[in-house]
Amino acid sequence: MLNENENTYLAKWLNNDLNAEELEELKKLPEYDDYEKIIEGLEYFHTPSFDTQRSLATTLGKIYHPKKAKLIHLKPIVYAISAAASIVLIIGIFFNKVTYSTDPGKQLAITLPDGSSVDLNAASTLTHQRFFWSKNREVFLQGEAYFKVTSGTNFVVSTSIGKVEVLGTQFNVKGRSNEFEVGCYEGKVRVATQDNQQKILEKGQGVSLQNKKLIDKVINDSEPLWKNRESVFNSIPLKDVLDELEIQYNITFRRDKIDQNQLFTGGFNYDDLNIALESVLVPMGINYVVNGNTVSLSPL
Repeated sequence: MLNENENTYLAKWLNNDLNAEELEELKKLPEYDDYEKIIEGLEYFHTPSFDTQRSLATTLGKIYHPKKAKLIHLKPIVYAISAAASIVLIIGIFFNKVTYSTDPGKQLAITLPDGSSVDLNAASTLTHQRFFWSKNREVFLQGEAYFKVTSGTNFVVSTSIGKVEVLGTQFNVKGRSNEFEVGCYEGKVRVATQDNQQKILEKGQGVSLQNKKLIDKVINDSEPLWKNRESVFNSIPLKDVLDELEIQYNITFRRDKIDQNQLFTGGFNYDDLNIALESVLVPMGINYVVNGNTVSLSPL
């Protein structure tokens, strides 16, 4: 069984963080050649659905399964358990993921292993593989984020609706529920939806998915407005505006008495709830009552 120090060396080895002295110590382990073969094989596989606890329990169950008229020696069993546990450890480390999340009304600045930076908007989640990042620069986004990507191999942002592929650029991706929007602020990106619609965007260009079609947009700002704690809308259904208010202020609207399909043009900031509500609801002829985190809406 690997001791704590050997576990640390193994994890650092997988992430290419071992110095020369530590690598020599790792190579002295009798299991080193086996580890090296396992790692080489794992690089050709994608992440499967793998239950490490169940797998280990199955392995141990087979080892301990008694057979009639046969003497079982403890020493081979101990070696087998140690080898099985080591393999489970390696696979667990290899498939380990890093996840960043933001609460409603909060933002988070992230630096990825290659030096790329990500600004994560409110109520959003970003996940990526912990190890072998240089061979697989892919992140999974639920919510909204602004990316500044360093040069290198292809960089992919995947959402539940579509994905964005880049080489080195600055862009914004919004993938919330049924929303999918991309804006390019520098460089060039390729946008692809799940139904294989594709679009190449350059600086100042954007797209949004509306009625299952990618619609062109013009990007006039130097960076997304949400980074300056404000949102602006142009002929957008009121439902989407209320959704954004809920995300930024951690509130819930009671909406059953109003028409959410009417279009809204305007904006709100993230610093004062009452001002934000007035900015959106008063021009639309909607009355509101705030009770804690619940806002009840009704026609004036």
